[in-house]
Amino acid sequence: MVASALALSLLTGMVMVAAELIATTQVMERRSDQVTRAGQLFTFLERMVATAGLPSQWPQPAGASLQLGATSADPCTPPSVRDVSTTWGGIWIVDLAALDCVDPNDSSQALYIERVETCGDVCPQQALLPAVCTKQQEALPSHSGWVVGEWGGGVADRECLEQFGWGSLSQILIYHRPRVETRDRSSDLVMRQAFPGKGDQWSTPEALIQGVVTWELGYAQLADVPVLAEGARTPVVTVAVGAASGTTAALEELIQLRKTLITPSFKRALLARNKAGS
Repeated sequence: MVASALALSLLTGMVMVAAELIATTQVMERRSDQVTRAGQLFTFLERMVATAGLPSQWPQPAGASLQLGATSADPCTPPSVRDVSTTWGGIWIVDLAALDCVDPNDSSQALYIERVETCGDVCPQQALLPAVCTKQQEALPSHSGWVVGEWGGGVADRECLEQFGWGSLSQILIYHRPRVETRDRSSDLVMRQAFPGKGDQWSTPEALIQGVVTWELGYAQLADVPVLAEGARTPVVTVAVGAASGTTAALEELIQLRKTLITPSFKRALLARNKAGS
């Protein structure tokens, strides 16, 4: 009897230990999945921000100061209607409720990213072109900036384009859509892209990362950096990631991570400022 009771006690203890090990393993796997998905998100954002501005190898017009980006941006204004500028590309925080070109059901804050990518042998029909290489060059004898225009695919002006730089301009919105049980919709981070050459038309939302419970946007206050132009502000992204299935998770089951997004033009401006002050 004593031996049987001892064996039963040992067996019960082993079952409890096994259950604890399984539970611990499940927690670790869930944490690993959450960290992986958050890491994938931040890697994606870094790739977007790396091209959120004019390429450093493109020559700026004579006398132009280091550009930190435009102070504001309107995703609903087609780039093709903008004037010649030296401040293309950037990253901003926008209020979706104030935009009339996106779904009115989406009313959160969003990251609006304009990317500029250098063209190789070919470029989209609607491209970012040096104004001096366009039909306006008679009125603009010197390099004054870039403008979105139609590229016909010819090679006659290729030397001019390559001298001053030309590329594609893409527009992206990234924002959070909370879980809606009545629509069987999970809590996701979604992305929308503007259709090139179609005014203010945007694609339908595409899920980037599932299980994003909260998404907070703000601007960083960098140490030892004085108040600069509004365009120099650097967005900060804070996300809380839960289960990928979108099921409700307890607060202690969430992981929260934060990322500061600094554009290359901002880094160059800070380096130039530090060099000038040294």
